[in-house]
Amino acid sequence: MPDILSQEELDALLSNLDSDDEEEDEAPYIPPDPSPPRPERPVAAPPPGAPPSGDNLELILNLPLVVSVELGRTRMSILEMLQLGQGSIIELNRLSSDLIELTINGRRVARGEAVVVNENFGFRAVEVDSLKERIQKL
Repeated sequence: MPDILSQEELDALLSNLDSDDEEEDEAPYIPPDPSPPRPERPVAAPPPGAPPSGDNLELILNLPLVVSVELGRTRMSILEMLQLGQGSIIELNRLSSDLIELTINGRRVARGEAVVVNENFGFRAVEVDSLKERIQKL
């Protein structure tokens, strides 16, 4: 003859099932990854100050960057700006002997001086941040 459960025993079993369901809701089931595991290759840390290396080095070296050189700054009102014309002179906050800054993506990486090359402006670097500092700033 099969075992018959009392109402109290059925309620106890159902309450256990409900508490198990709540625990499963907290941690959803994640199916196993069907792809075979890839063998891991050891990664050695490069020595301090060494340039990055690896399979993706070519991709990194070809990323475009915004390079700018700032001769100086000034503040002026809209009225003063509207009065500018050909031959107007704007006084900047730096002396002509001061070094100007070369920035890449808004971060200073070198200081130097403005030069003229074939009737175009150029930049001659005088002080360049170390390779490690330049990599950290990227």
